[in-house]
Amino acid sequence: MSEVMDYMISPYPVRIIDPKVESSRLRLKAIRIGQAGHLPGRIWFRSNVVFEHWALVYILSGNGTYMENGGRVQQVRAGSLFFFRPGCSYSFGPAPGCNWDEYYINFNGTRVAEWVESGLLEGGTVFDAHASQELASVFEQVLALMEGGVPADADRAAAMLEGLLLECSLITEGHHRTRQPDLFPLIREELNACIYGLADLQGIAAKHHISMSTLRRLVRRSSGYPLYEYIHRLKMAEAKHLLLNTSLQVKAIAGMLHYTDCFYFSRLFKKYMGVSPLICRNSL
Repeated sequence: MSEVMDYMISPYPVRIIDPKVESSRLRLKAIRIGQAGHLPGRIWFRSNVVFEHWALVYILSGNGTYMENGGRVQQVRAGSLFFFRPGCSYSFGPAPGCNWDEYYINFNGTRVAEWVESGLLEGGTVFDAHASQELASVFEQVLALMEGGVPADADRAAAMLEGLLLECSLITEGHHRTRQPDLFPLIREELNACIYGLADLQGIAAKHHISMSTLRRLVRRSSGYPLYEYIHRLKMAEAKHLLLNTSLQVKAIAGMLHYTDCFYFSRLFKKYMGVSPLICRNSL
């Protein structure tokens, strides 16, 4: 595998691998690994840098800091794991006079949205994955596959990335369980309180010091539904209660639940309740 010297990055040889296969030759079209690398002894600190794609970073040894969008400065140590999100600003790197051993993989594709929704990706937080040679070996395998420029190997690397993200998500999920074991009941109460209005999801996430992706993951893991579907289901359950226990018209109920389009409300009600609002009321 090729190694280069860049004394601005590290006093040791570093490996930086750019894509060597045209996307048209890949079978896995929904995800593509971009640049990947191993930076042993990294000394380079970067400030206010914005990335175009998602990236996964693993620190095998050393220490430093990580900050997203000018927020809280978080400590990075051996075994730290964190993500970069596209369009966000980052300041990160080893402390002055220190260094760290870094692996990274950046990636893009339509499958990324699914990974975010399912909780495989989460930005803004440094997680403790413990310094693991096993995790480092997976990064090494991905780098080796990307180095050869063989389309099938690039596809294998993309498939391996998903497995790597799954393992990392189990680590970060354990982190959340330890830090906030009873968080979802509080979130559920706040979402229930928003049935007759528009939920301030950003505000709820900020109140509990979590990101939007964490909020989505907590709701899905606990309820089985994506966040917005969960909110619609709460509202439709309340609509059914109003239909069966009041004489309010469908349009009035839709407005009370903050649906300005009565036809859209009726479609959602039938989707989640199995019958139209009028049939539901008449069935009583």
